[in-house]
Amino acid sequence: MKAWKLTKPEGPECLKLQTAAKPTPASDEVCIQVKAAGLNPIDFKLTSWGYATWQYPQIIGLDIAGVVSFVGKDVHNFQPGDRVMCFVDPRHAGGFANYATSKAYALTRIPDNVSFTDAAALPCAGYTAWQAVHDKLRLTNGLSVAITGAGGGVGGYAVQLAKLAGAHVYAIAEAQHHPRLLDYGIDDVIDPSTENTAMRLIEMTEDRLVHGVIDCISAKSGSIMSALIQYNGQIVMVADQFNQVPLLATTKALSIHEVAIHGTYAHGHQEHIQHLASIGQSLVNLVSEGKLDAMVDKVFAFEELDKGLAYLQSQQHSGKVVVSLDD
Repeated sequence: MKAWKLTKPEGPECLKLQTAAKPTPASDEVCIQVKAAGLNPIDFKLTSWGYATWQYPQIIGLDIAGVVSFVGKDVHNFQPGDRVMCFVDPRHAGGFANYATSKAYALTRIPDNVSFTDAAALPCAGYTAWQAVHDKLRLTNGLSVAITGAGGGVGGYAVQLAKLAGAHVYAIAEAQHHPRLLDYGIDDVIDPSTENTAMRLIEMTEDRLVHGVIDCISAKSGSIMSALIQYNGQIVMVADQFNQVPLLATTKALSIHEVAIHGTYAHGHQEHIQHLASIGQSLVNLVSEGKLDAMVDKVFAFEELDKGLAYLQSQQHSGKVVVSLDD
């Protein structure tokens, strides 16, 4: 089979399309014929960072959608031909290839009316957004949230999920993303490059500020946004973490959350991985029902995966970037 291998962790230029042996699943795993793979910022970051358990050349790639090709002897709930998607174990990776393996309990079934490219766009960004909106902030009808980096994958899914939960949603993103974000029925959008985000949020909320923030940018961004949260409010950090608490003690009493699904396999238990698969089922069902936009901005051929990562890294995209292996 063909696979994109990282020859050494020294940047995207070390990513090469090479031949590789088709993987054999363990007794509790399945082998998936990959039809589409989602690209994420973590992918090009890992080309430079590497991973402690990787042995080079290493097949990378985390988000896949495809068809079950073969099942291990202890797998009884999936069979060849089933359409599935998953977030693969980062310690072993292997997603950017014609075939990849996954624990059976990590799989989500794809409804027949959802394309492989839409499904492959969901795992990493969608699971992160779901955890931010539902597991951490627990947004419900009437609460308000500001989401930075709303034009990207996590931010875009978080905007939609927060609105579906009944929250008042304020998206912070560059102007190129505004038409799509407004189509989701959110309350308003702010362009941080041309507007004063703080003044606009204060104006929009009539000085009440927001119950929570989902920050998809940086610790600096999170620090700025923390001043715009109500007393006893919450902030979820996605792309970065605070080196120190952004506000003085005994002031706003903020709760600070982290979402890091990449640690699920290394630090969680089987039920945590199963929770990701359950989130995936909720997300792909929403796509199937027309309630969630998979936000696929551009699809590259598998042979152009390196170009897809470069396109993603250049931040020209709006939503998600996917590669297709489905001939």
